[in-house]
Amino acid sequence: MASLDEILARYRSYGPTFRPGEKAPFSGTFVCDRGTMLPPIRVQLAKGEEFPEAENLGEHTRWRQTNIQA
Repeated sequence: MASLDEILARYRSYGPTFRPGEKAPFSGTFVCDRGTMLPPIRVQLAKGEEFPEAENLGEHTRWRQTNIQA
C-alpha cells in the first residue's frame, strides 16, 4: 500500500511555481489551476513581465510553466 507522501508526490506540480509580482524567467504560456471545479487560467507573458493575480485567488495565485507553444 502506498504511503500518503507517495500519493501526494504523484500530484505535485513539476517545475517551479511563480507568485503574482514575480518576473517571468522566459517568454511563454503559464497556467494557474484554480481547483477541481473551475477551469485553469492561462496567460502568455514575455520575458520580464510580471505575473498577474488570478481572479478570486488574489495573493494565493500560483503560476506554473506549460509546454504549450503559441
